[in-house]
Amino acid sequence: MIKHESVITEFNDVDVWEENDGQIDFNVIGATHATWHPVRLMTGHAWDAITAATLLHPGPIQKLLMLGLGGGTVLRQLRHFLPDTEFTAVEIDGEMIRLAKKYMELDQIGVEVVHGDAFAFLEAHTGKYDVIIDDLYRCGDKDVERPAEVNSELLKQHAGLLNPEGSLIMNFVVGRGHHAMHRAARKAFEDSFTSIRAVRPPNSHNEVLAGTLSALPLKGSGALRKFGPALTEPSDQKYWKELRNLKLR
Repeated sequence: MIKHESVITEFNDVDVWEENDGQIDFNVIGATHATWHPVRLMTGHAWDAITAATLLHPGPIQKLLMLGLGGGTVLRQLRHFLPDTEFTAVEIDGEMIRLAKKYMELDQIGVEVVHGDAFAFLEAHTGKYDVIIDDLYRCGDKDVERPAEVNSELLKQHAGLLNPEGSLIMNFVVGRGHHAMHRAARKAFEDSFTSIRAVRPPNSHNEVLAGTLSALPLKGSGALRKFGPALTEPSDQKYWKELRNLKLR
């Protein structure tokens, strides 16, 4: 294992590690912010669940916004399934963007990267998206944490940039110390959306919530199975099959 560099910013304390098989990880306190492998796409962790939850959107995805780019792991996965979708990502940490370009081939994904604060972007931007992904986490004193309480007002702000039939995807850590945030988020989703699903990965304490404004419900587990043949690596297929797609409403 090789440690390439360490970066301390206002938002993150990042160590860049390379495994013997070429895998690159951006490790921060209590979590891995991003991962990249020269061959494999799936990881068994939260990124897979975010990707899967996005693909449950009931309509076509022409424009997608991601809040919290990290190293671009999710967008790399989604580009495999959505080759023609327009991607925009907002990332507050300029060093994270630099690292993603240097180590994780961010420039090859095809994404417009906005260096700035996600909440300021939500307030000022007037564009509309079919799907918004919120993966906003930062380093706390002892663990990663969300930068803002997840409540109905926050979801309303997000929904302001959704098309009338758009979907919101949010990632949550659900381990020790995160239970209150998770419960509040589920309640906020129940108050804001008519169709809600939760996707859980096999190898990490995460739950990704998906809610839609569409009159059509989010897609079920069968829809995810249909994407499986697009993955050719055995480990990718294994992790994809192990995702749990639960109907909450």
